[in-house]
Amino acid sequence: MTDKSRGRQQFIEDMGDLIDEHGLPHMAGRVIGALIICMPPQMSLDELAEALQASKGSISMTTQLLLRLGIITRVSVPGDRKHYFRIRPQMGQELFLDQTDHIEHHLDIVQKGLEQLKDEPIEAKQRLIEMQVFFEFIQSELPGLVERWTNQREALLEQKLTEHR
Repeated sequence: MTDKSRGRQQFIEDMGDLIDEHGLPHMAGRVIGALIICMPPQMSLDELAEALQASKGSISMTTQLLLRLGIITRVSVPGDRKHYFRIRPQMGQELFLDQTDHIEHHLDIVQKGLEQLKDEPIEAKQRLIEMQVFFEFIQSELPGLVERWTNQREALLEQKLTEHR
């Protein structure tokens, strides 16, 4: 195995660990990792199974999960009967920036906790209040962040593409 292929395998494993930390299966991260660095930018079920040294059943279940979550898309190649998978364009930013429901859920749970502690001293409520302040801050900043990203995306992307040529 070459240093290049070892490095790619390590990247795939690191992505598996990272995605695992976010509550998805390790294999989902490995599939994401493989699809992020593959060229051409799509792989078939068979290619993923071979590259990840995993069963087709495992890869199939994982790709179905990632399709439902909107992380990958299924693509067809003219003249080929196989289905291929690729990372959905701008997937990372969409997953990160579209967190309003998640933030609202946190705030709802914090509010329920504060209701349970309404007759308790402020010291008992402090951790929940800190969470509340944090999520309210993030909620208020997210629209501006999305707008700034939208306005700067092309220039930032071009700058990084130029750096990596």
